[in-house]
Amino acid sequence: MQKRIVMISLFFLLVLGGFFVVKAMNGEATALNDSFTKEFIAEEFVEEDFHLFESKTGQYRMLFPNEFQMISEPAEYYGRRGEGFEMWNAMVYEDTNDGIRYDFRVMFRESEADLTSTRLNVLLENNSYQNQYDELDNDRTIIYHGLSHWEMIDTKSEFRDPKQSPANNFFGLIKDRHSNRTIEFVYSTICYKEELGCKIDSDEQYKFALKLMKSIEFLGQGD
Repeated sequence: MQKRIVMISLFFLLVLGGFFVVKAMNGEATALNDSFTKEFIAEEFVEEDFHLFESKTGQYRMLFPNEFQMISEPAEYYGRRGEGFEMWNAMVYEDTNDGIRYDFRVMFRESEADLTSTRLNVLLENNSYQNQYDELDNDRTIIYHGLSHWEMIDTKSEFRDPKQSPANNFFGLIKDRHSNRTIEFVYSTICYKEELGCKIDSDEQYKFALKLMKSIEFLGQGD
């Protein structure tokens, strides 16, 4: 089952890469000049280069970086079922000339039972190196987060020690302290043109991913 999840994720990455090339040819696009993305922006520029994103479920909000744009087509990149499930993807469409594709994926779920442990195990299996992760606690959320180096080797996905190879995959599970709501977050910086250098500052990218994860606020219960 987990292999199937990994293969589906890899398929999405390949499709996303092709979609990126087409969009890059059409020029720069930001959160505010894309009509689909702008539907989710509750407040513009709450911080420099960041807007306030609010879910169509009404269950959470978070910072949304201005240089990113949500993907509305194909339909697999945005989905929602009532108030209990939402998934979406966002990426940078501007050609930055560094040969790197920047994208992140968010999946919100609410369930009757506490499935945090199961969801964390799946997230680690699909993104971590040897199940390595750290934990951040505050009065609203618990954030299980980590990083790894991702590579495709002979059609097989492999995750390597970020201490030995520069991290390019940053992930987290954000758990609401007051309910069974969780958000899975994965941010990737994948090299698609090695001839352009593909220089990644892993520390800065990890800080960026953590900033987005820390900004997540669950709405309603406990407010």
